[in-house]
Amino acid sequence: MSVLVLGATGLLGTEVMAVLQERGIRALGAARSGADLQIDVTNQMGLFRLLCQTDATAVINCVANVNLAASEADQEMSYRVNAAPVAVLAAWSQQTEGRLIHVSTDQFFRGEPREKHDENALVHMINAYGASKFTAETMAREAPNSLVVRTNICGAKKGFGRWAIDSLTNRTPIGAFTDYFTSTMHVRACAEGLVDLMATGETGVINLASRDVSSKEEFMQALAAELGINPDWMVQSSARDMTPERALSCGLDVARAEAVLGRAMPTLSDTVRSLVHEDAQCVTTTNSASATVRSA
Repeated sequence: MSVLVLGATGLLGTEVMAVLQERGIRALGAARSGADLQIDVTNQMGLFRLLCQTDATAVINCVANVNLAASEADQEMSYRVNAAPVAVLAAWSQQTEGRLIHVSTDQFFRGEPREKHDENALVHMINAYGASKFTAETMAREAPNSLVVRTNICGAKKGFGRWAIDSLTNRTPIGAFTDYFTSTMHVRACAEGLVDLMATGETGVINLASRDVSSKEEFMQALAAELGINPDWMVQSSARDMTPERALSCGLDVARAEAVLGRAMPTLSDTVRSLVHEDAQCVTTTNSASATVRSA
């Protein structure tokens, strides 16, 4: 078996590549740069050629532009990166019966703050990013051998996880959202789940996330406790005035994933523990200057 990982140099793609290699599965990494195979997924013909030239029997698509503001400002770009390539992947899967695992998002929901949304929950088009990701889901599901995975991840190398650790350890200003709820899981746990799900016969949509729903403020408090830090300077804030508007009730019901994988999904405590452990092992130079105090 060989697996083509698109977005192989990103936060999730890097971990997926590592899990595949550790398990002795032949992994083909593709990205715009820094990978064995170079591809700009917005070039649909180039993506089709890549799929034809490799002998992959499965594709895990980790490509996404997750910048909500950039997606809102350039909705065509958001569609070209997040959605259009999935049509090519679905066509490949249909023609070859290859396995397609498409990584989606949790940016779809309204409802009670701590609500756990299952795979059949009503989806709302709240922003351009969410619209592009839901379009991608619809395209992926045209392939009978595809599985759409909704998730929310953090890691110590970049993004929210890196910013959160840096902000707490450096005592920089933190406005932690009390009204933005997610089921965030550590990127390594997500990568392991993706590889495990690939080997199953599951199709359709599945939630892969933490079994706990927590606000960003609660996440920061749990992370601070794991780091042994008293975040007495942290202030509570609201995400309701964020631009663009975002889904605030993003909790995911992971009962299906737990049944399929035969194990409990990680808790909030598990997630922050993994994040701190990863940070202790991290040897890469980080730069979180682009993050703002509104990011929590």
